Amino acid sequence: MDTTEMDLNNTGQIVLSDESAIDVSSAIPFYYQLQTILEEKIQSGEWKVGQKLPSEKDFCEHFNVSRTVVRKTLSNLASENLIHTMKGKGSFVKPKQHGWHLMQSLQGFYSDVVGKGQVVNTEVLELSDIPASGEIAEYLQLKPGEIVTIMKRLRFLDGEPILVVTTYIPKKLSPDLVNVDFRNRSLYAYLREENGLVIAEGTRTIESINATKELAEQLQVEDRAALSLLKSLGWTKDGTPLEYYVAWHRGDRSQFRVRLVSSEY
Repeated sequence: MDTTEMDLNNTGQIVLSDESAIDVSSAIPFYYQLQTILEEKIQSGEWKVGQKLPSEKDFCEHFNVSRTVVRKTLSNLASENLIHTMKGKGSFVKPKQHGWHLMQSLQGFYSDVVGKGQVVNTEVLELSDIPASGEIAEYLQLKPGEIVTIMKRLRFLDGEPILVVTTYIPKKLSPDLVNVDFRNRSLYAYLREENGLVIAEGTRTIESINATKELAEQLQVEDRAALSLLKSLGWTKDGTPLEYYVAWHRGDRSQFRVRLVSSEY
């Protein structure tokens, strides 16, 4: 079973007991007033992740509004990823999605999230030297069979599994990489500090896929759950391919943010 569903079913139901009210004399639509009240309770943490929201009937009676108003409010909250509705069970406060800047910045996952004060933990699933396959050799501009270090990691954010990433680094660029403990260490920091290597340019692509059974078990989601597949190739300043990685991000916990600037400015 999806861990999200388990959390939602065991956290308790919210009871409406405060003095928040709809201002019937205001020109602001009732649904928007109600939405603002509920958003504040969720974003402030007063209503906890996994807690079950009151029923539509309870909302109607407590705020003296119609069922239409309540349904529009809940629909808007769901669109904002603040709540999750489970058929036959009700609506629940949804875990917060994490926003990444990985599509517009060459910093790694570790730097992206630690800078926000979040806790990152890593389980290293594989770390070994292998001959590069044709595809990997082509990406890294190596001869087929040339040795690369492969590192497969399961990354946790604040204790929750968020992504699985498989990374390939040419052995000749970082000979001792295979001997490093990366459970609590940034790969990019190691390459910079120990090998003087920095990714100066890169390309990244993203697509939507369904989780395989293995990925579902590792990320604690349902089989065929939606994942975001990120592929990245990075070069050093002189154009040498340094890293190729493939990362599978949980679709229910990840957002990728891109800042756009007009070409006219």
